[in-house]
Amino acid sequence: MPETIPNAGQITLMCLSAFLLASSAGLNLLHKKGHWLAAVAVALGLFAIVWHASERGSWMPLEDNFDALAWLGVMLTLCVLYVQATRPVGGLDIFLLPVAGLLLVGAAVFGRIAPHEYSETAWAIFHRLTAYGGALGLAIAGAVGAMYLVANRRLRSKRIGTSAGRAEFGSLERLESVGHFAITLGWPLFTLGLVTGLLWGIHRTSEGRQHEFFGPKIVLAVGVWILYALALHTPINPSFRGKKAAVLSLIGLVLMAGTLVAVQFMPGGQH
Repeated sequence: MPETIPNAGQITLMCLSAFLLASSAGLNLLHKKGHWLAAVAVALGLFAIVWHASERGSWMPLEDNFDALAWLGVMLTLCVLYVQATRPVGGLDIFLLPVAGLLLVGAAVFGRIAPHEYSETAWAIFHRLTAYGGALGLAIAGAVGAMYLVANRRLRSKRIGTSAGRAEFGSLERLESVGHFAITLGWPLFTLGLVTGLLWGIHRTSEGRQHEFFGPKIVLAVGVWILYALALHTPINPSFRGKKAAVLSLIGLVLMAGTLVAVQFMPGGQH
């Protein structure tokens, strides 16, 4: 029978990874470079996950608490490292790396509890929190994108100001900064929600339950993810900054609304 309970070596690696994440956050708090510690923590965490999966003969992360919590902690850390490497947000790693560390500690502590009930509760809750939290951030970015387009049009036609009942939206630079900040926070969360949702669907299918992978909500969600991924990386390609990025955010907002409709009303929309 495949081993499902993590051994002492795997639990030790999880605890060490959690310690490294806490140390990384501490160094960043002191304005020192600590991201390399988080990268080492990810490597150790992945090694423990692969080790455990090889022993139990399955890679599916929803089959026991150890893999489920370990995967969530590793994915959250990877998202933080990616955002901080491409579009740094001050304090993001200081707040989120300890959360990822707590998930890894949870993997070590609760790893000996394996019932499938976990996959239908905590995993589902995490999926919904990240999916809806990310959607909220991206929706704010879409709304700011619409404001940017209106303000840009007023600027070109020299109709800026609150006279004649028109609201003041602020400078284009400020709107672009706020919109990009919302995408920087919302896109990683939405990515986690998308990945955990797909893994959950694979798990349900492996248990013989029906799950629609190419339904409207999945297709629309992937479309939203791609659009905001392009908007997130506009600093890398200056030709997409400004108006083009605002248009991408606005289209993403429309697709986001379509995704919510699909989740609520279309067949297969509900989990």
